[in-house]
Amino acid sequence: MDYHPMFEAIRAGTAVPVDFVTEILTGREKYVQEIENDINYILTGRSKVRVFLGEYGLGKTTLARYAEYVSREKGMMISCLSEKDYDTLHKQDEFFRSIMKNMTMVGINGNPLKIFLRAWAEKTLGELEELRIPSDDVNSVREYLSTRDNYDPDGMFSHFCAAYVASAGQGAPGEEFYAYLVGDSVDKRTMKKHGIYHFLQDDGWNFLKSFTSLMDTLQVPGLVIIMDELESTMNRRRDVRDRTFNQLREIIDKMSAGFLQKTYFLWLGTDVWFENKHRGIASYHALYDRMKNISGDNSGKTIILNLEPLGKEDLRQLIRRLKTLYASCYSYTADSSFEETTLQSLVKQYTGIDGKLRPSVREVAKLTVEFLDSLRQGKGQEGNGDADSVKAADQLW
Repeated sequence: MDYHPMFEAIRAGTAVPVDFVTEILTGREKYVQEIENDINYILTGRSKVRVFLGEYGLGKTTLARYAEYVSREKGMMISCLSEKDYDTLHKQDEFFRSIMKNMTMVGINGNPLKIFLRAWAEKTLGELEELRIPSDDVNSVREYLSTRDNYDPDGMFSHFCAAYVASAGQGAPGEEFYAYLVGDSVDKRTMKKHGIYHFLQDDGWNFLKSFTSLMDTLQVPGLVIIMDELESTMNRRRDVRDRTFNQLREIIDKMSAGFLQKTYFLWLGTDVWFENKHRGIASYHALYDRMKNISGDNSGKTIILNLEPLGKEDLRQLIRRLKTLYASCYSYTADSSFEETTLQSLVKQYTGIDGKLRPSVREVAKLTVEFLDSLRQGKGQEGNGDADSVKAADQLW
């Protein structure tokens, strides 16, 4: 494997690409196991919210990337939201539009929904032809689909799927159906002519519920929705912030009640975001209490997992791993003293006044690569890894 993209990301202070995330998960085995358990739970047909809390640089985004990695291996759809999507998080229709617009799937460039719909329609049209069911008759198609896929014949997506197949049978490109599915603006009169009367603006939750039902039709095993940088919601106006927190509360309630199937929400935020009583989750008791007390599955454990800094032995293993990968990538191997020298530098820079060592995973990786670059270029290890520059880069990760 070519590790250049991984090392470039580490140098730049950006998240490591998904393909390389398993290489740097040293010391996070228990969190990795929880993610795997969560996704296996989702694949049984249920839904769940998981929350990772931790300060900047402790590896929340890396764990999210691992969830993405596992989900891709399972063939699931993934939607990754970040700060840019949270200005309208409090608006139900905009929230679900963000989920649809950010959809990805391994092996497909761009949004996978259009490709899946087209392939599914072609398969269905072939079946209809064999059974001599007129594909241009929406009612006949809907009756067939409701029997084949055990759909409610009067349900929202029975109407959608039948209309899409009938349109495809007539050779129409079906762009309005895709626009409808991702929540884009669409002429309601056109959709009503196809027999579709439900729109995202009317009820976003039922829209998403219907979409998860459609995933079964498309033979997609599940949906993972990753919401990173949730601490940015603290910076909104009080009224917007409260409505945003109420939206998050409703997500927990819907998941706990089994409203959606095969859906995994993964939330990432800082400890301050959760505990701040003026602008954080703690200022909205309905959400705060649920996050602290609801398990989200049969384990009885809370949905929250708190990330802690790596221990000294875990740091040593991470340094050793990066050194090994660096050697395979750049054909340069640091001498046997490198690991201990780098670890002592970390101890010197990141030991607090209480005597505890608190470097972030991000800082460890960046400092290690800086030292390896310096040694490869013949400059030596001394004088590199300035604490201020590393911490400044921390804000970019």
